[in-house]
Amino acid sequence: MLKQVCTTVAVACLFGCGGGGYSTSPPPSGVNTPPPATNGVSVTNNVFSPASKTVAVGTEVTWAWNSCTGDGYNGQMCVSHNVVFDDGAISGLMDQGTYSRTFTVAGTYPYHCAVHGAAMSGSITVN
Repeated sequence: MLKQVCTTVAVACLFGCGGGGYSTSPPPSGVNTPPPATNGVSVTNNVFSPASKTVAVGTEVTWAWNSCTGDGYNGQMCVSHNVVFDDGAISGLMDQGTYSRTFTVAGTYPYHCAVHGAAMSGSITVN
């Protein structure tokens, strides 16, 4: 019985240790995807850049994850973030790739990263 409990605890520790919101792996080509020149937001480690953006009604805004650091020799660490809007829209928890949303109604749309809270937040103002 004690051996089974120890084995269960060891397995739980293995699964729990890697779940800190990031993954490590050799750097695949093109992991950090720069946002489009217009209407793009870069998702980096703990920052949305730019944090605030003003766009016209009907504009699609794209968030591009640029949260991987490291090199080809020591591996790469990619931190997971997401985009959570106050109105309920949400991207998935991602450490690479892009998320897009089209804004069809004028207003201000605050958002944040659920992993980092208010410390990592931004807003889209739609005119």
